[in-house]
Amino acid sequence: MCCTGSESRIRNSLLLYFSDNCNKKYYNNAGEAKIIYYILILLRIYVIKIITFFIKITTMINIRRFSMSKSRTVNRMSFWFVAYALLIIMMGTNIPAPLYSLYGQLWHFSTGVTSFLFIMYVLFLIPASFVFGQLSDRIGRKKVLLAGVIAAGAGSLMFSVSHNLAMLLASRAIQGVGVGIINGTAVATLSELRPASSKTASLVASVSIAIGTAIGPLYSGLLGEYSSSPIRLPYDLHLVLLGFAFLGLLAVPETRKIAGAPQRLKLPSVPAVIRKPFTISVLASIIAWAVAVFFMTLVPTVIATQMNLHNLALSGAVVCLMLGFSTLSQILFKSLSASSAIYTGFALLTLGIVGVVIAIPTQSVFLLLLSTVLAGSGHGPAASGSMSWINEMSPSGSRADMMSIFYAVTYLGAGIPVLALGIGAEWIGFYQAISIYSGLIVVFAGVVALIVRGYHTRA
Repeated sequence: MCCTGSESRIRNSLLLYFSDNCNKKYYNNAGEAKIIYYILILLRIYVIKIITFFIKITTMINIRRFSMSKSRTVNRMSFWFVAYALLIIMMGTNIPAPLYSLYGQLWHFSTGVTSFLFIMYVLFLIPASFVFGQLSDRIGRKKVLLAGVIAAGAGSLMFSVSHNLAMLLASRAIQGVGVGIINGTAVATLSELRPASSKTASLVASVSIAIGTAIGPLYSGLLGEYSSSPIRLPYDLHLVLLGFAFLGLLAVPETRKIAGAPQRLKLPSVPAVIRKPFTISVLASIIAWAVAVFFMTLVPTVIATQMNLHNLALSGAVVCLMLGFSTLSQILFKSLSASSAIYTGFALLTLGIVGVVIAIPTQSVFLLLLSTVLAGSGHGPAASGSMSWINEMSPSGSRADMMSIFYAVTYLGAGIPVLALGIGAEWIGFYQAISIYSGLIVVFAGVVALIVRGYHTRA
């Protein structure tokens, strides 16, 4: 990899800093500086690509700026306000990721408990998704979006004041409620603000989720490693960002006509006509997120316990790298059909998770980083392809309900295997559990890919 003069200076400064401070906590050699340097280069590429992407979209929207009516201008701004709110709330859900090892040291819990923290999040996300997805179809999108931001703020506030495991579990539960409230509703709102381009709306929603989940661990890892308040400051600053999201949503117009809509809630259901493709799409999404959840919850522990690299910033950067390349790949593969995106994503996902299994016994940090990039590059098209498929097939009158079901089943389907992995690690060993988990991912990805191919061939 070639370096510019400024990059060389950054690299040399990092090496000098870590060499001169080798007696500091977590830094025992200058090798970690090299790892962080190369991660920073990859993240720089990621940031440039993301900025270019949003400039391109904004430019396309602004081509007819001076001929737009006032209502269309408001819709354009509202579209980005909703995307920002979705991004910031998803950012909050991943702030704890690199801090789990620190929480474990403070409150003495195992990898099984770390996995259960994600399940706690999912257990509260699912009912919130079902209830508020339907409510937004009945009482309007805006009220539900604002409620989601308030719930997310309550979750971050709870994290900030947590001082034991019970409060940590409660904080994750409240976060789950916040995401359950806003996730499906935000995607539906974006589609309704861009009715002529549902694919663009799906892409922006998926990219917003990916950027938020990618920024969260990097942000909290850096603050966790270098600030004087590692388990307070990340959440306090997140509350400020949520405040801006709330103010932006106040300006968003209501996109759902609710005149005459029934007020009674019902059990969520998928229309019979789309039940089969809906199920296939959810299975594809579960495979994609089962890999992503593994990276978000347990890879920081892998880095610390299996690779002997004890650094919160490094753990956060690796999770960010995975989710960052997920974002990039969604942009790069946006022209693919849903089925082609799923095939491409599965191929890269399986290479990535198998690479992790090989990297651990060989102690190859390079292979771990390469596997992270591959897994992220696979997660992007697989996740966005399945979401786009759902968005296209869902009836407009129940789109938020369908997206809520989709997310709820996806998170539960991805969370249970990771919980089993965390518990299994205590019985048979961490590496053995990871190996079995990776093998099952490869098998199920192949089966689901064949099912997707068979459905599209018959269709």
